[in-house]
Amino acid sequence: MSEPIKGQAYEFFISLTDINDPQFFIVNPTIAAGDFKLSVDSGALGNLATLPVVAPAGSSSVKVNLSASEMAGDKIVVLGKDAVGEQWGDIAAFIDAPGGSSETVLDIIEGDHRESSVNLKIFKKGTSTIVLEKDITGSFLRSDITINTLEP
Repeated sequence: MSEPIKGQAYEFFISLTDINDPQFFIVNPTIAAGDFKLSVDSGALGNLATLPVVAPAGSSSVKVNLSASEMAGDKIVVLGKDAVGEQWGDIAAFIDAPGGSSETVLDIIEGDHRESSVNLKIFKKGTSTIVLEKDITGSFLRSDITINTLEP
């Protein structure tokens, strides 16, 4: 599972306990609109944009999807309460969402880079900030490139 990052969609899984026998998880719990609420950075509670779903079907695993806008804060709280059916017990999920980047290697390589026979520097696109500096042998034009870190 990926780490939560501020401003990026995030998916996680939970299980809901049987309100009548809390040592067991509910299989195929009933989840209705309004059962799950969200608070971003201690703001007002509001319904999730996407209702959590049992996944895979027939299990006790519940998939919760948060949109990028729902992950727009540093501290995210998801609260679940079976308001109508009283089938499952209350649940709370607390998420720290630090700022970050989801740049892939391809994103970085497509940025600005300079190559020499001994060193590769990759800069954040359009800046002089180095995001990767590696000692290399080979060439990006050849399939036998080796990249070794400069750190000890």
